[in-house]
Amino acid sequence: MSRLSLAESPEGTAKSCLALLYNSNVKSPFRGPVGRPAATLAILAACASLATAPPALPVATPRPGVWFRGDFETGGLQGWAWDIARPEAAVVVRKPVRRGRYAVRITLAPGDRAASKERAELKVKDKDIERFRGRQGREMWYGWSLLIPAEYVHPPGKQFQILGQWHHRPGEAAVPGERSRVTGPPPLTVHLTSHNRQDLLTLIGHSSPQPPPRTLGTQPVRRGAWNDLVFHIKWSTGRDGFVEAWLNGRPWTQEKMYGPTLYSSASNYLRLGLYRAPGVPTTNYVYYDEIRIGDSYQAVAP
Repeated sequence: MSRLSLAESPEGTAKSCLALLYNSNVKSPFRGPVGRPAATLAILAACASLATAPPALPVATPRPGVWFRGDFETGGLQGWAWDIARPEAAVVVRKPVRRGRYAVRITLAPGDRAASKERAELKVKDKDIERFRGRQGREMWYGWSLLIPAEYVHPPGKQFQILGQWHHRPGEAAVPGERSRVTGPPPLTVHLTSHNRQDLLTLIGHSSPQPPPRTLGTQPVRRGAWNDLVFHIKWSTGRDGFVEAWLNGRPWTQEKMYGPTLYSSASNYLRLGLYRAPGVPTTNYVYYDEIRIGDSYQAVAP
């Protein structure tokens, strides 16, 4: 009798199992005291395991122009650093996912403090990617998918909640030998707000650490569904800097919004997660997936 392999494609599994069962009843392929009944049971168990095993997902084709990919398909947080108060604040999950098999859930509870603020955020572990690519005069593209669950509860009043930010690094110290400090709001932030029972994502820009802020774009955002965000940024301390953004494939900003995007020659870096004012009484969570940094819309779009 010719041996049949159970490691076949799904469509061939049923035929292989039937054929092997038939042949085992004619002449058991198992030698010794096992016998036909035990052999039949063993084959049935193997067939059942194949029938219930999830099909293997195709390996994604690498995209040209991608400098960083953080889609959690390793099943962990490889490639990421984080500022979280507890391990449960950043958990890789199997559902919901935008694409592939994994996404990440970020949770922020009252009193969760990390890096001296109430936050739960991820940041790219390899700092050199944004330090080199985000220097004065350089252009970068960022893209990711965001899901705000249907049960998300907004904080009372007008307390801010940020779901993404490009934070500034310390510049050169005013006095040689002294350590420079980071002060002021981040140059670019993505805020979640609510108006007339509608959730809004607002992109805010600061040209300097001092107010006032500038609204670069505001668009409604869907709850309980994945929202795709894409950003094109030219990093500059001058007026030639710009930001343009898309939400779910449609323009979020009115073309390129020009103005300074750096406070100093030091580059900015991305933070993703929940960041808010202290004292908010609600526990909230959001999901992220398909995070990329690259050189074009096609390279980073979810």
